[in-house]
Amino acid sequence: MRVSRLVRSVLLCLAVALPSACGSADSTTNSSPVPTCPGLIADTLLPLEEPPNGADECAAGDCNYQTQAGCPASQACRPQFNATEVEVHPGCEPSGTAQSGDACEAQADCARGSYCALGNCHKLCCGADWTACDAGESCIRSVDVRAGGEVIAAGVSLCFPIDTCDPLDPNSCADEPGRECKIVDPTGAVACAPRSNAGLGDACAPPTVCKQGLSCVGGYCSKLCRYEECGEPSCAEGEGSCVHFLRDPEGVGECTLGR
Repeated sequence: MRVSRLVRSVLLCLAVALPSACGSADSTTNSSPVPTCPGLIADTLLPLEEPPNGADECAAGDCNYQTQAGCPASQACRPQFNATEVEVHPGCEPSGTAQSGDACEAQADCARGSYCALGNCHKLCCGADWTACDAGESCIRSVDVRAGGEVIAAGVSLCFPIDTCDPLDPNSCADEPGRECKIVDPTGAVACAPRSNAGLGDACAPPTVCKQGLSCVGGYCSKLCRYEECGEPSCAEGEGSCVHFLRDPEGVGECTLGR
């Protein structure tokens, strides 16, 4: 009986036992395992902090910076100080018509409840009370004045724009020398804030904050991570899982042990 060419080819492949002789790839070759990225965890149970009662946190004086109580409708409650005494207190002075965000050259330009700083009127607030600010702003800039030849805190803050930078990008505040992007309030708002020296694991407490890429959690500086699949920076081995809490900005988590 004659053996067909097709049968002879099959027999040859079986005899030689080489994949190339059969014209197919080697299905038995070992391949390296595909690395997997660390898992992400969303924590929606831990509630946000309640806002402070800002009005109660304002410095005592003739009026209240945040509520403007104590001044007639035609005047504004603002820091009062002079060049001879190292002292500042809330007091009433003439107000203008420029609203928050409007340009100003002097305090008298700004409307009641606002303060002229860096060429614009900003709402006054106390105790980091973000509820005293308009949408897109938070109570994050403290007011210092030069009184009696010294720079002293006025016991009041200003509402400034938030969510203007990326807390995981070290160059996010490059146009503001001396500042770096950080989480600035318990709602997860971020903004360019003064540089800090507190590093990973260092103790921290307001107004002391942690370095770029860190956040003050439970009294210590914790590492922030990119909350997206295979995002960087990630949580290295021993740093825990990347957990996004309600207090974190969108796309940002915290390296948390025990998760």
